[in-house]
Parts: sequence; C-alpha cells; structure tokens
Amino acid sequence: MDIRQLTYFVAIAEANTISDAAKRLNIAQSALSQMLKQLETELGTVLVERHKKQHHLTPSGRIMYDEALSIIAQINLAKQRIQDSSVGTLGSINIGVDALLSTVLYAAIKDYLNKFPDVKLNFFQNDPFTLKEMLEDRQIDIALTHYLLNEEEYVTARKETVPVYLVYSENYDEHWTVNEILNQSNDIILPLHKKETLYKELVLWLNRTIDSEKRITSCTDIKLLLQLIKTNQCVSFVPEFLLSELPKSIHVHKVTNPSLVYSYQWVYLKNRYLPQIMTEFLSF
Repeated sequence: MDIRQLTYFVAIAEANTISDAAKRLNIAQSALSQMLKQLETELGTVLVERHKKQHHLTPSGRIMYDEALSIIAQINLAKQRIQDSSVGTLGSINIGVDALLSTVLYAAIKDYLNKFPDVKLNFFQNDPFTLKEMLEDRQIDIALTHYLLNEEEYVTARKETVPVYLVYSENYDEHWTVNEILNQSNDIILPLHKKETLYKELVLWLNRTIDSEKRITSCTDIKLLLQLIKTNQCVSFVPEFLLSELPKSIHVHKVTNPSLVYSYQWVYLKNRYLPQIMTEFLSF
C-alpha cells in the first residue's frame, strides 16, 4: 500500500462509479479497477460493492476511506512542515550564549519569536570556553559570544562593538574622574572570564593606573555583580548594553582614556551544514 493507492481509493470512494473516478484522476478505468483489486487482495477484504450505476463502500471500505483521508492529511502536513523548515519558518535551533550577553539575546529574539512562533529556540547559557566545546560537539548550532574563535574553523556573523562604562554606587561622587573612583574603591570586579582578552587588557591597564594592591577579580553572574555594585562592595566595567539593567542609583562613567570597547558576535562551525532556518534567524 502506498500514497498513490490511497489517493486513488479516496477518489473511488467520493465518486459514484469507478468510471467517474477514473475520469477525475485522468487514468484508464481498467488501471483503476486493477489497483482496487490489488488493494483488496492485499487487505484480504472487499472494500467496494460494484454496481453498474453506482458503487457502495463496504464497512471495511468506510474504515479504509477514513484512514486514507487521515494518512493523506498527515503526509501533506509533513510536506508542509519540511517546506516551512527549508524557508526558515519552522524547526528548532540550539543557541549558546555568554552569561553577559543574555540581555542582548533577549532583545534580538523578542521580535523574531513574534514573527515566527512555530520556531523553537533552545538556550544554553555558559562561559565562552564551554560554548566553544559545545559547538565542536554539535550540542549547539550557534553561539552569541564575546570570545574570538579561530577564523579557519568558525564563521563570525553580525559582529557588534559597543563602548565600555565604569559603573559604581551612589556613595561615590559622580563628578569624580575615573582614576579618583578607582582609587577610592576596595575591589574591582569585572563581568568577564579571566581568560578573555578584554579582561587581561583591563587588568594590565588598571595595574598601571591605580594602586597595585587593589583586588581585581571576575564575576560572570550579572545579577550578583549588580548587587555587589549597588551595595558599594565593588566597582566594575560593563558594556553599554548592560546599562539598561542597572538600578537608577548606580552611576555610570564612559571610559574614553583609554578607549575601551566590548565586541560580540554570532559564531558557528565553518564545516557544518547551515539550514535555512539558521540563515533566516541570523538575517533577522
């Protein structure tokens, strides 16, 4: 039994005679009669009572008709889902994201999900080095990360660069210079992994600028970091997109000397198949 036989049987069931069904299908009546006979032989039961002026479905034929309609509808739905997937309107994407970039990701996908509600996005938040391993193991399809990956192995898409700001609590005078704020602080906590290039650059600059006894460390838990800043337990440097997450009581100071910037991008393996759904997601 195949889809052609099911389609032909539905035509027979919905016509008055096999002759009418053959005309509707644009095939020879003898061929359609032979197909019906083969189908009945395969199933071991009579499906249609043949009469000259009008045929009738047997009880088995009525069951066959209902099942055929259901199967054909399911196949057509499967075809539509596959076609939708090929043009990027249906399917799923496994997305990795740096903890720091969750805010950026939310802004990027909010409108996307409104436009493509049938696309399923699965999120995996982790540090950039674990995300790299997940990309290599194909646990995720794509990652939003600050970490720069080898261009020979990875494709970089939609790279963005934003300025970096010094953020500190209201206990500091907002008119102080960057150096004055840093020299008055006890701890400087950066929202970056210690292995990242920007973290290393900031540490080198800070060590040249302020008292070397200042404690400089890392915290990639953004909610915890913001709480530490708010309670005057540290100051920090954050990319511009995080400013919208800050309480109003926290002061911000754009760092222009040196000019500090934070860059991030979408990355995926160069040698992997990029389905249309991912292409549409990136272009959105």
